[in-house]
Amino acid sequence: MITFEIFLEDFEFETIIGILPQEREKPQRIRIDACFVYEGEFLDYRLLRDFIKESFSVCFEKLEEALEYFKNTIPKHFPSIKSFKIKITKLEIFEDCKVALQIEHCCKSPL
Repeated sequence: MITFEIFLEDFEFETIIGILPQEREKPQRIRIDACFVYEGEFLDYRLLRDFIKESFSVCFEKLEEALEYFKNTIPKHFPSIKSFKIKITKLEIFEDCKVALQIEHCCKSPL
């Protein structure tokens, strides 16, 4: 079977995420950069993009929670994905830098 990679790069939107009071009140801009390795002929990247954005309607306080959520849910919703890497960047936390967390996950194949 052929293996492909799909990249979502510079995917920016606003969401509520964070533990500080001001982060819980006002949406902040984040950026998602991701790579998905899949097998098969087709993976609808529109569905993948929409799934990621809609996932932020779940109330995440920490970036780690969002990444753990993706680790657990992407294999269930997209079984053709064999591994992935997702990086979430908070774009407006500090004036002199951005803050980002990343997860890399290899999905287990059924035995």
